[in-house]
Amino acid sequence: MRAQFTMQKSTAQMIIAVCLICQSLAVEDKDKATKPINIDSVQKHNVKLLSEQLNRGWRAFCDAPVDEGVMSLFQGINPSDARLHVMTITNQSVELPIKSISQIKDFDINPERKTLIYVNAFHTADSYFSVQEHLTLLQNSRRDLNVIVVDFAKDVAQLYYAVRHHLSVDGYFVYKLVRALKDAGIAVQDITLAGHSVGANIAALGAQLFAKENKQLVGQLLAIDPATMCRTTDILVKQSVASRVVVLHGEGDVFGVRVPLGHIDIYPNGIGYFPRRKLQPGCESKICSHMYPFILFMEALIEGVMIPATKCESWAKFRQGDCNFQNTINIGLIYPANAKGLYFCMTQPNPPFTYMEHGLRYKARRPEKPSENNHIKY
Repeated sequence: MRAQFTMQKSTAQMIIAVCLICQSLAVEDKDKATKPINIDSVQKHNVKLLSEQLNRGWRAFCDAPVDEGVMSLFQGINPSDARLHVMTITNQSVELPIKSISQIKDFDINPERKTLIYVNAFHTADSYFSVQEHLTLLQNSRRDLNVIVVDFAKDVAQLYYAVRHHLSVDGYFVYKLVRALKDAGIAVQDITLAGHSVGANIAALGAQLFAKENKQLVGQLLAIDPATMCRTTDILVKQSVASRVVVLHGEGDVFGVRVPLGHIDIYPNGIGYFPRRKLQPGCESKICSHMYPFILFMEALIEGVMIPATKCESWAKFRQGDCNFQNTINIGLIYPANAKGLYFCMTQPNPPFTYMEHGLRYKARRPEKPSENNHIKY
């Protein structure tokens, strides 16, 4: 009897202890529930995480464990938040909402000029090699062209949504822009669509939609190290989307597509073609190699620098000097009608990046000492 009473008393004490523990946990949960979530802190963490993952390549960037629910609360991530940059007759660059495509004819668009539509869908922090700063210089310096910049990546969050969710809508906006230019009297064969990274695929989609709807090809697509994207089905650069498709390769691993995609494929320094050559000159990271062809393109257009490349069957043939040196091209906007195939060249680690005609011959790269002044860093 005494043993039974002792057991009942022990059981009762255990039940009381469990109830006290549960009550304590309930109070803690209530405290957590009533503590407000700092949305700004969550978004700051999202942006930091995206910036870190972008350095690792598109696969890591696309799979970044961000809180999209919180991201959707902030302005700038909707397709309609994209911007157009056009020039006025007084040489002023004006920023317009992407919805203002129909107003494009009211700005300094001259049918007598060639037209360059640059589709930006890549973001870098402000620096000497900032994408946005280079595009501003391009607009201001090339007044012989109608230069229109479409910006789908003013920051890393907008870039995330462009590559992850908005590819189709962004491509449709580019199509509408080409159509508006045609309606304004711009000859379609005089239009060059250009884009780097994700922007190359968006530009290609815009060109493809225009061709499908109008039974007419834009004059040229310049795809600068087209991004491998979140899904391989989103790699849209191909020969059929424009009369001439030129691909300027750069990294060929976790950022850029390695295989030839265009009528003309240019491989500076063999990077992106020969897998054992990992980084572009002066680069210490793969994201730098991804940016490198963009910088070459800007140097050619803004500074007017000649960056020649020669046709060759392969990188191995180029190293041996077994190339057709009568068939050369210059990186830029203008290419010979008979140019087709693979082209290679050597370039330098710092501005000016061109070796001029000496870049048509292979030279072994000397070991470079790290320097803050002459290396491209991201």
